[in-house]
Amino acid sequence: MSRILYNIVTQGNVSGGHKVAVRHVEALRDLGFDAVCYLAAGGVSPPWFDHRAPMEVAPAIGPDDVLVIADDATTPMRVIGPTSIRTVILSQNPYFFAGEAFEVLDLFPPDRFATFMAVSEGLAATIRRAYPQATVEVVPCFADERLFRPRPHKRFAVAFAPRKRPIEAAAIRALVRKLHPRHEALDWIGLEGVHETGVAQAFGESELYLSLNRLESVGMTTLEAMASGCLCAGFTGVGGLQYATAENGFWVPDEDCEAAADALATAADLILTGGPRLAHYLEAARETARQWSHARFRNALEAAWMRIAPELRRSKGPLP
Repeated sequence: MSRILYNIVTQGNVSGGHKVAVRHVEALRDLGFDAVCYLAAGGVSPPWFDHRAPMEVAPAIGPDDVLVIADDATTPMRVIGPTSIRTVILSQNPYFFAGEAFEVLDLFPPDRFATFMAVSEGLAATIRRAYPQATVEVVPCFADERLFRPRPHKRFAVAFAPRKRPIEAAAIRALVRKLHPRHEALDWIGLEGVHETGVAQAFGESELYLSLNRLESVGMTTLEAMASGCLCAGFTGVGGLQYATAENGFWVPDEDCEAAADALATAADLILTGGPRLAHYLEAARETARQWSHARFRNALEAAWMRIAPELRRSKGPLP
């Protein structure tokens, strides 16, 4: 029986791309599509978040299966390109996509060129510019409102995820301490290698979030912080410009660590001051996050796969 196989290449490392692929499989099965995660030989199930998606190691690919490949997974692309297997490219980062995949995708036969699935309209526009002949579906990534939400008690703390910008994180923290000593009581919560439930708890309990986005298609971590009731300040990572406004956070040019330290200090001042202005920022941030909801993602995913492979929907209800 034909299936949707989401290829995931991981040794357990933290990657938002892996989480998105797994969430696709979960949602598809809830919608009645026969979808599983295809782990490469030697791969492991991502350990840093909980999920219900079935994982299979190097299963046989049938002639009517649809294989979903990440946009930077060039080895599977090279193997699949010359075959007749239906292929969908799950594109989540324009920079990895351009740097890794163009040369390989150019080898795909024109008569069976891959379908693309992009996590944002901005990324879809880049794909269409590079490959005007391609079919491009937009299935937005999401800040999971089922998990990311404010906790009952907030504290004067700033959460931050330094994985993509460790140098900048250290510099900004030092600059805040040196240039804004009035905030010496600010607690710093670094989220390196933390399980998703721990991240959600830290966001939910923190008043502030330092955005360290870098070369993003969207920048989901910042949206998750917004959904959790954090006042955000820092970098957009380019992709965050799709949602960052003067009303929902304190944004500065990427790499400008001094400006980021000043912006974070301004945000901390507002937290201590409180009042209608703070409430306005927090509500604008939550409304921004609601525009990137799991519900919106699920609807778009269902519509996309009903166009790509409607025959793979086995049931109108969830599959076991």
